[in-house]
Amino acid sequence: MTTDPKATGDPGGDPAGERDTIAGASSPEALDSIQRDIEAMETHDYTEDTGIEGTRGQLQSIWRWSVFFVALALAAFHLWTAFTQTLPPLQQRSFHLALGLGLVFLLYPTKERRVEVHGPFYGISMAFSGLLVGYLAVGTLSGTNTSMYLYLPQAVFGGLALVLLGGAGWFLWRTRASDAASRAQAAGGWTLLVGAALISLDLVTSDAAGGFFFLPFLGLGLIVAALALGVALLRRPSVFPVWLWPAVTRWGLTATGAAVLAYMSLSGIAGWNVVGPALAILVVVQLSRYSRVTLMGMPVFDVVLAALGLFAGLFMFVNYREIVTTVGILNPTYVMVGTIGILLILVAAGRVLGPALVVLASSLVAFAYFGQSMPGFLRHRGSSVDQIVTNLWVSTEGVFGTPLGISATFIFLFMIFAAMLQRTGMERFFTDLALGATGHSTGGTAKVGIVTSAFSGTITGSSVANTVSNGAFTIPMMKKSGYKPEYAGAVEAASSTGGQIMPPIMGAGAFIMIEFTGASYQQILTAAAIPAVMFFVSQYVVVHYDAKRMGIGGLPRELLPNLRVLMLTRGYLLAPVVAIFALLSLGYSPMYSAMGAVVATVAMNLLIQFVTLPWARVDGRLRRRAAREAGANALRLSLPIVVAAVAAAVVVLGVQNVFAEMGRGMQAMFIALLLAGVAMAAMALFSSWKHSEEDQLNFHGFLDGLVGASRLAIPIIVACASAGIIAGVITTTDLGLKLSRGLLGIAESISTSLASLLTAVASSPALAWTGAGADFGTEAVATLRVDLFLILVMSMLACLILGIGLPTTANYVITATLAAPAIVAVLQGEFETRTLAMLLMAHLFVYYFGVLADITPPVCLAAYAASGISGGDPIRTGFYAVRIAIAAFVMPYMFVFSPELLLQNVNLVSGTVAAVTGIAGAAMVALGLVGYLDRPMTWYQRAAIILGGLLLVSASWTTNVIGLVLITVVIGYEKLRTRREGGPERVPDATGPANGAETAPAAEAGAGEGDKD
Repeated sequence: MTTDPKATGDPGGDPAGERDTIAGASSPEALDSIQRDIEAMETHDYTEDTGIEGTRGQLQSIWRWSVFFVALALAAFHLWTAFTQTLPPLQQRSFHLALGLGLVFLLYPTKERRVEVHGPFYGISMAFSGLLVGYLAVGTLSGTNTSMYLYLPQAVFGGLALVLLGGAGWFLWRTRASDAASRAQAAGGWTLLVGAALISLDLVTSDAAGGFFFLPFLGLGLIVAALALGVALLRRPSVFPVWLWPAVTRWGLTATGAAVLAYMSLSGIAGWNVVGPALAILVVVQLSRYSRVTLMGMPVFDVVLAALGLFAGLFMFVNYREIVTTVGILNPTYVMVGTIGILLILVAAGRVLGPALVVLASSLVAFAYFGQSMPGFLRHRGSSVDQIVTNLWVSTEGVFGTPLGISATFIFLFMIFAAMLQRTGMERFFTDLALGATGHSTGGTAKVGIVTSAFSGTITGSSVANTVSNGAFTIPMMKKSGYKPEYAGAVEAASSTGGQIMPPIMGAGAFIMIEFTGASYQQILTAAAIPAVMFFVSQYVVVHYDAKRMGIGGLPRELLPNLRVLMLTRGYLLAPVVAIFALLSLGYSPMYSAMGAVVATVAMNLLIQFVTLPWARVDGRLRRRAAREAGANALRLSLPIVVAAVAAAVVVLGVQNVFAEMGRGMQAMFIALLLAGVAMAAMALFSSWKHSEEDQLNFHGFLDGLVGASRLAIPIIVACASAGIIAGVITTTDLGLKLSRGLLGIAESISTSLASLLTAVASSPALAWTGAGADFGTEAVATLRVDLFLILVMSMLACLILGIGLPTTANYVITATLAAPAIVAVLQGEFETRTLAMLLMAHLFVYYFGVLADITPPVCLAAYAASGISGGDPIRTGFYAVRIAIAAFVMPYMFVFSPELLLQNVNLVSGTVAAVTGIAGAAMVALGLVGYLDRPMTWYQRAAIILGGLLLVSASWTTNVIGLVLITVVIGYEKLRTRREGGPERVPDATGPANGAETAPAAEAGAGEGDKD
């Protein structure tokens, strides 16, 4: 189809005889298939899209209703405490965690161990982890016991190490592998050899008196074992039996755990109140994994774990007053309950979020205990097991700290808001809006994915949920339009990732940012607004010009929704989103605003239903209903609500009168449980009235939305509790302060060296004519803010590395305590106080890169989710996603060096200018990185466009003008060249259609007008 309004053969139009088509080929079957995809999007039930895989389905009635009751009670508890007043922190959070853990073990089964071929990354990870554990064990077991050491000259051990390493290298050089080692084995073998060399170097260069030093026997044994194992993996992999690794992965951790608990008990490190519960949890977890015993269809040991989770949380809830009055006192009972709770959180994290978070949290708990055995700046005084458990469980600095507190207040209410929006048709409306607005334009199917994800981000705030929900329809349409599977998946993954930075919900980390920065939620949304627009505009530009280069057009207008009709018939759905922005702008708290938005969503939907009750759509036309039918429908809609409301009022008044002497917490718990029971009774009473029209809420739909919100919140509850363990250790051991100082020290050292180098170069005879003084290098480094740039780069790498296995929430909590303080310290400079702008710049920087980790290979969660739909390679999908979102990797640097983009300390004029130049600059950076306008651009044209875009982002009018001139010159020249040469030049590349790919047809010229160049 023609997407350029110019006629064929006109200057700037298509060359004669050619047409800009969807994919350059005619295929009525593909067009019919796309039409079916659009129709499927119209009828899809978006309430089923949570982005969460692996939950149990087809539960028996008793367990289905049990899950429904617990989830409904959790939602009722949060609604009640939001309407009245939240409970004291420990009480509010403990009930939240208790029901969350109960739901985890009822809904999430143990993950089956898959037999698969592992890649190099797996081998490197396993070898590195083994060496790290061994290295720490050497220091811990050797300790100060002199009998564990050899006192010998450093040169002797150095020579011995060289002999061992040289012998291993000679053997590898002279021999060939008798069996082909797998990629994982080869990578693991080389990692072990390199690690042995590094450990040897560390021991040889350790502190020594007169050239002599103490060599630990165990250290020497670790080096020999690493070398032998590495050589065996590379040259004799057959020496390892086939059954060995499955046995290690199945029973290794269990055996290690049992041995550690036995050692702790025999050595007196921990008492019965730790060893007993830990051993019981270990046994039950293994039985839940391998036992087939069930209780009415549910694995019986999962029921035990769920009961233990409820017990651990509710114990803290019920005994709240006694606990807060004995803070700082080691109580054996609290330690026992804390041991159960902490271990269950780790087990739940493994089931819901994967092993990476479990490994990190467990490592930090071990770090808290082995503080005196840590090397260098990591050394700290250490803590006893009882003290660690007490700090992490009883206080509000660990599990029940800031992350879980935010989850138990702000986040859950926004989850209810998101669930209600889904059930009132908001996602369907956004999808139709995206189709109508962009589907007909150049690369329309890909743009639909971007715009839909931008809209959906206001609801879900989850990259994986967006990818799964929208990608199920947009990815197949993109493939049929001519995009390769990897590119189609990458578009959806990249745009869906932006959901976590799109106001008003964003991701859970944005709510935690409130506590870390002291900013109001309105201030955070304001700061995130322009970067979010820049994020999606830059992706839109990349997709548009990629589509132009490949000759991929849009869809015929007759297949797409009519925007005018859509806004007239369903535009009212925007009212709740407008309401939440209005409430936040008026200064109301996030909790109040979320509650107001929920009420507005439900009230608007019910109002529309009552208004339209007298009418019915028959054969596409409105017909008036009979009065009796309209009255019956009104009764079905209103009576269950009225009955449930009256019963709820009776329950509340009864509890408040009968349990008047109890505290607010106990009253809230009884009210939540009884309200859930009353609601379920009302559901059973009116079960024959359950059915409702599409996107229309009734009593049953409202309760289903509350349960859906609880299920959406489960991964967030687990992630926040796990992040609390990590944050608690970081706080109590001062690890955050130490690492921040380390980052600052590295940046200062590099900056000083660079300043010295610049001064030396400037004062050389060849440049003596410049008259540069002795302070030239220092002044240049300070002017260019090299120290800030280095801190930002190191923080970016930390966020991306942590994002390999951690969810965004945990990633943000860690980097906010480790990296953000260092960024703030550099930004603060010589100022006496830090400003809100500094805090927002630092925390949004680490938060954004934590989000972008979802599309950054090798472990790119959103890309893996998209590749599961597209059928493409996940790693290639990840690389394409990075290319599409490449401007987003530059954007955080933009708003740190130009804080006006966060709308901090600006007036109406400067804020407007910052918004316009920031968005235009991001678009130009994206265009330069694509490298195509009407034809491929030369490297210097691309550099000029990128430089011009960066200059536009600057707050200086001078740089804005220079950037605008650069961009105007390059684009003007290219447009004149296109006009002179008779049209654009198509260059299909690796992102284009695959050979034999199913493609959509060329529509008739003029079927739809596309984007103008």
